[in-house]
Amino acid sequence: MANPALAHALAHALTAAAHGFRVIPLTRAKLPAVRSPHHHDPAPLPCHGECGRLGHGVHDASADPEAIRALFAAAPWATGYGIACGCPPHHLIGVDLDLTSGRAGDPQGAGGASGTDGRVGKPGTSDLGKPRANGARMPGTSDPGRPGTRRTTCRQYRTDGLAALARLAREHAFAIPRTVTVLTPSGGRHLWLCGPPGLTVPNSAGRLAPGIDIRGLGGYLVGPGSYGSRGSYRLAPGSPAWAPAPAPPALLRLLTLPSPPPPRAYRFGPPSPEPGPAALAGLVRFVRASRQGQRNDRLFWAACRAYETGAGPELAPALIEAALDTGLPPREARATVASAARSAARHLQPPETWS
Repeated sequence: MANPALAHALAHALTAAAHGFRVIPLTRAKLPAVRSPHHHDPAPLPCHGECGRLGHGVHDASADPEAIRALFAAAPWATGYGIACGCPPHHLIGVDLDLTSGRAGDPQGAGGASGTDGRVGKPGTSDLGKPRANGARMPGTSDPGRPGTRRTTCRQYRTDGLAALARLAREHAFAIPRTVTVLTPSGGRHLWLCGPPGLTVPNSAGRLAPGIDIRGLGGYLVGPGSYGSRGSYRLAPGSPAWAPAPAPPALLRLLTLPSPPPPRAYRFGPPSPEPGPAALAGLVRFVRASRQGQRNDRLFWAACRAYETGAGPELAPALIEAALDTGLPPREARATVASAARSAARHLQPPETWS
């Protein structure tokens, strides 16, 4: 049977390419649709298309209409298309905002994208969750301070990427620009942003905050007009179609923050000489400077260093206090320091004592 979604996806992919975006066909599972030419190789070597054949995922992405038609001809089961991120001329950065419901027995499931189920602001603007200027509220909400207004049940969410992004915007003083916004079948949304040439934004999942995934170089976004196993992807009402806004500089700094220093190699034997007060204070400052998405890693790293040198019991309260200042929950901070203490103790033992 012919695939009725194929022509629809191809038409949308060609439209995206006409605006400078590089595309690949996708399956209903949102995976690259062209099968790898190396899947039968006994020991496949890394190949990004150097072999000259199709089937290398996002490395096949093209804005050339003939190349795109060839890709879709090689995957007649495709129902959607992906847009490669990080490529010129747009240097696209995708901000994937997840929305999952946390209330048991909710008949709407996981955050649908229609009706009044979870819309917290006007798509593509920075007025997320705020009342409108004339005092009117978003449809489906109520003002508990006004008698006679309709009350609606407030849905609870395990993950709300849109609210998390709004918090980041407040904390780091940037405005969320009006930009291309694609609604996903699960109730989330994809924001498209332009990055500057020469800047590589890595892919990440939940590093900025729970519910926020980033698609950078080597990643892709499902394009509007695609069909997935859970429904269709479509532009949000009022969204620009093919003109992503520049990413705010403050957000770019968050996306390209260096990772914490890697743990140094452990040496068997007695602990290092006792560190001076300046070194201990530096570990506390290192933890206190943590941003969301790196707080746990930085605390663990600093605590390991403290316990390796024998200063762990003395410094642990200050490290925990510094972590609490960054917003890490107390239980998580204490558990992280305890884990670091166990790890350091284990690695400072001779190998023959390891269980």
